[in-house]
Amino acid sequence: MEFELSSPQKALHALEQAYRDKDMDSALRCRDFRHEAELMALHMTWEGAGEAFDETTLSQLAEVLEAKWKQATPPDFDGVISRVAAVEHHAGKFHIVTEAGRRADGATYSQRIFMSEQDGRWAVLCPSSFYEAKRSNRPWWAFWRKP
Repeated sequence: MEFELSSPQKALHALEQAYRDKDMDSALRCRDFRHEAELMALHMTWEGAGEAFDETTLSQLAEVLEAKWKQATPPDFDGVISRVAAVEHHAGKFHIVTEAGRRADGATYSQRIFMSEQDGRWAVLCPSSFYEAKRSNRPWWAFWRKP
């Protein structure tokens, strides 16, 4: 499969097409588990869960993340149309990309995904919900009321 990963949009579309084609080797090229391990370590350090991880630990974590990904059932992207709605810088090489799309049944969706960019190559990491605090569905005026 020929594709380029020079933008968030192109990287997401390449991953989705690889899933449609059931081409897991191409899907793997759209991911970067080393960057995902670094992102995980970054968040754990921010939350006070430990010191910075060493190279060996990051490599082992990346191997575990990749193995788990290979064991999982790939998502079904048949009939999905998506676009990148926004890109926000998170930290260092990490960005949060908002993807908006429509499924084959016509239902629309929006999700935030961590991606990384290094040397002009974008990689899809994981949903941002893995690290973002859960949001409550309280109305905007709820801060006036006591819980």
